[in-house]
Amino acid sequence: MLILPAVLVLGLGLAACGGGKSNSAASSSAPSVSASGSASAPAASSAATPTVQTAQPTEAPPSPSDDVATPDASSIDPNAVENGDLSKDEYPEVPLDKSVRIDGDVVISLGQMQAQDFASGPGEVGGAGVLVPVTVTNNSGQDLALASVLSTTVNYGEGGGTPASEVISASDAAPATLAAGQTVTINRAFVIPAEGRGSVKVVVDLGAGHGAATFRGAAG
Repeated sequence: MLILPAVLVLGLGLAACGGGKSNSAASSSAPSVSASGSASAPAASSAATPTVQTAQPTEAPPSPSDDVATPDASSIDPNAVENGDLSKDEYPEVPLDKSVRIDGDVVISLGQMQAQDFASGPGEVGGAGVLVPVTVTNNSGQDLALASVLSTTVNYGEGGGTPASEVISASDAAPATLAAGQTVTINRAFVIPAEGRGSVKVVVDLGAGHGAATFRGAAG
């Protein structure tokens, strides 16, 4: 009679030990939980966003006068922007390798265009295109506002052509101002299909009060 209760007590003790071990193992295999009560997970990696660089001005070198065209300003309409006819705010076209003097003291020129494939940033459309180096030289006696007014547009094809989309994330930002006696080259990226590069029109505008320098030629 004394043996039976002892066997029962021993069996219950072994069962309790087995249950405790099972619970411990289950607990160790569960995901770790932070103090806030949420399970920890690997951190998600984010894609790198292109960084737009600001072009840096340098001292302007002397430029030969025979390389600089002074276009006829008689076709410029001072009220072109207000009237909505931007074509009358453009100086006559010059070849891509010429420089244009506007307002007597500011010279605008284009560097050698380079064919490139541009990756798209958020909200952009990338693809095969052309990098257009735009150089502005300030030969006036005062600072020239730049970042807030500088506009570069590109059309490809004959006549008015087709507007090219700029890839902002692959383009340089212009400095806020360009001091007297300084020059700066700002690279601008545009998506232009290879078949449309035989005739490219580039318009560089320095805002209200300035006529726009206009260039045309083959972009490679």
